[in-house]
Amino acid sequence: MNFPRKIFGIGLIFLAVIGLLISVFALVQVWRLRLPVATRIYDGLLVAEKIVETTSSGLDVIDDSLTNVKKSITTLEESTLTMAQSMQDTSQLIDSFSDLFKGDLKKTLENTKISVVAAQSSALIIDNLLYGLSRIPILGIEYAPPKPLNKALKEIGETLTDMPDSMDEISGSLSESNVTLLSLKTGIDEIATSFAGFQADLSAAQTVVNDYQSNMREIKSSLDNAQEKIFNWSIWVAINLTITIIAIAVAQVAAILQGYEMMHYQQSLENLIEKKIRELEAQKLQSEIV
Repeated sequence: MNFPRKIFGIGLIFLAVIGLLISVFALVQVWRLRLPVATRIYDGLLVAEKIVETTSSGLDVIDDSLTNVKKSITTLEESTLTMAQSMQDTSQLIDSFSDLFKGDLKKTLENTKISVVAAQSSALIIDNLLYGLSRIPILGIEYAPPKPLNKALKEIGETLTDMPDSMDEISGSLSESNVTLLSLKTGIDEIATSFAGFQADLSAAQTVVNDYQSNMREIKSSLDNAQEKIFNWSIWVAINLTITIIAIAVAQVAAILQGYEMMHYQQSLENLIEKKIRELEAQKLQSEIV
């Protein structure tokens, strides 16, 4: 029974000593590598900060570009809306002219034609009367116009004959042009609507870019904070690791003591028995004396 206990105790002491040596080695390495590791992490933080700054600059360029494009689209949209409004006003003006040509102006020409025809009959009578009076020598009236009044009025009437129909043709042409103009206005309105939708997309894109810029600023702030505190953090990490390693080392020392006790268990037991025997003999002797 004693031999296996000794073997186990020796093995426990051996493993504990190896663990203790590893703990000492780890403790030395923690403090030896603390500064190089912290420096490497610090360099990595510097690289990360440069990447973040480059990304932020790129986002600023994108944001400026989106702003310029948005301004240009706004200008185009306003110009398009102005053009559409001008076409609307022109369409209303054309519609008014079309109504004028086929309405009041046509009626005026027709009434004028009727008046000219009536005046022509009266002019014929007047021309004949004046011509007859000019034949009387006593009166001394000379009537020899280059073109008699009734013929002049007849020519005017003939000129007015086709003008009402011409007014209808002009009105029809204006109506057709108005239809074409309204179709063009509809197309321009659709373009303006497309510009408005594009502006909405640009605004959404700018919102995303602004969110990314905010994230970049937060990341940069975190990196700056880490750069300022990385060496202090390395000290606290090293202290925590040191405490942990020391606790493990204490456990390993306890294991060594436990192994030593296991190796000398028999001797300890004999010493304890001998001590108890002496105590019992001392108590017996004392009781006999009493």
